[in-house]
Parts: sequence; structure tokens; C-alpha cells
Amino acid sequence: MLVSVLVINACTSTKNVPFNEVEASLNQKYAVLSNEYYKMLENPIIEKDRRSILNKFESFRTEVRELKKNRKDQTGNETRVLNSFIDKSSTNIQYLNDLSE
Repeated sequence: MLVSVLVINACTSTKNVPFNEVEASLNQKYAVLSNEYYKMLENPIIEKDRRSILNKFESFRTEVRELKKNRKDQTGNETRVLNSFIDKSSTNIQYLNDLSE
């Protein structure tokens, strides 16, 4: 229950935040995830690590989708940026899923 309340508060509080701040935060989160992802690919892939990074990318993609859905008065550029994060995350998720096969 508490988690639901926190998620709702986080989503509603970003409605009025300037988009450049939202984009900077998403860029930072994506950069951290990407660094972790590429480090994993440099070494023999351990299933536990693959699943962990997969879950992080799925959570990030869900966060961006929620931002996109709940953001008031989106401009075309904002939509493009959010879609770009969704697409990049989806590509990494697909690759991580392919690695498990």
C-alpha cells in the first residue's frame, strides 16, 4: 500500500517539473544502467546478473511510460525524448532476453 502511494506521488509530482530536469534525471539513470549493462557484456554472462539488469531496464521503461502517460501538456519534443528512452530500453530488454535462450 505504501509503495502504491509513493509511486502515485512520484508520478503526480513530475507533472509540473520542467522537462529539462526530467530529461536530465532520465539521462543519468539510463547512463548508469547502460554502464552496468556494458560491463556485464564484457565478461562471461552470469544468469543472475543478466536477470538483475533486465529487471532494472524493465523498471526504467515502466517509469518512462508512466511519465509519458501522466505528464501534462507534452510537447512533441518531450514525447520524442520519452519514446527514445522507451525504445532504447526495449532494445536492451530484447537483447537480454535473447541472451537467456
